[in-house]
Amino acid sequence: MDVVRIPVDGQLRELTRHGEADFPIQYYVDRLHLCSGQAIPLHWHGELEFWKAEGGTAQVQIGSQTVILPSGWGIFINANVLHGFRQAEGEQDMDCPNIVFKDELIAPVSGRAHRRYVGPILADQRIPFLVLDPGCTWHKEILDGLERVFQALRDGGICYELTVQGELGAIWRILYQNRDRIPMAEAGKGRRQLQIYVQKMLAFIHENYAAPISLADIAAAAGISKSQAARCFHSCLHTSPVRYLLIIRMDMAKHALAGGTDTVGEISMQCGFQSAGYFCRSFRIQTGMTPLAYRLQAQREK
Repeated sequence: MDVVRIPVDGQLRELTRHGEADFPIQYYVDRLHLCSGQAIPLHWHGELEFWKAEGGTAQVQIGSQTVILPSGWGIFINANVLHGFRQAEGEQDMDCPNIVFKDELIAPVSGRAHRRYVGPILADQRIPFLVLDPGCTWHKEILDGLERVFQALRDGGICYELTVQGELGAIWRILYQNRDRIPMAEAGKGRRQLQIYVQKMLAFIHENYAAPISLADIAAAAGISKSQAARCFHSCLHTSPVRYLLIIRMDMAKHALAGGTDTVGEISMQCGFQSAGYFCRSFRIQTGMTPLAYRLQAQREK
């Protein structure tokens, strides 16, 4: 299986540039059945996203909430919303088309149309996402428009950029005209605050993983209690802060083993482990092999 590694910073913000500066949209097909764990890892970005389940049922995590998308259903994900995708059923081949794009493609940011129709939805924290059910008439219109966008981006051709922009404008018009029918997320401010807490703690861990940090240190980075920190991590990342810290240290150690010549003892210190012995035991538990065996395997695979 392919290991999908979305480049992210310490707060899980995706670093990929989607499209070009003068045409900021990118078409993707997420082949969930070929991904490690049949999942696209949790991440967020400043762009908008439309994603469609094809070939099976998908689970979409939006912050601390999980929604189910049967095949043929889609989802709109607002800007700056933490999200990830997972195949719910293991046997099907799932090739899920999606687009990630800047809001300026719908209407110029400095213009009236953006101010009246685009900005209000982007800024509404009660609309982190919208599930698109093909059984609903106006949802179906959006899904049909998305298919035309997908086709234009796949095929290219004369004036395809105008086709894409025209369809996105029509999709957004449907979305705006039906905004009163969009289910509003309760406690939108609380959901956003949860994401902020998690992002602050993630940034602290990524910046300080080599140091001897504790759960209290991680919680203090977000200005919350240890119990709150644990709840935030379990809610968004389904793990504990200390467990996540260990995962980051292990990832850094694997990278150092595969690409460098430092000794196991040096790497254990660089990655924040208490001792080389503890590092070796933890590494074997996590990977089923010793650090040296991992290094040899990584070198053979180059």
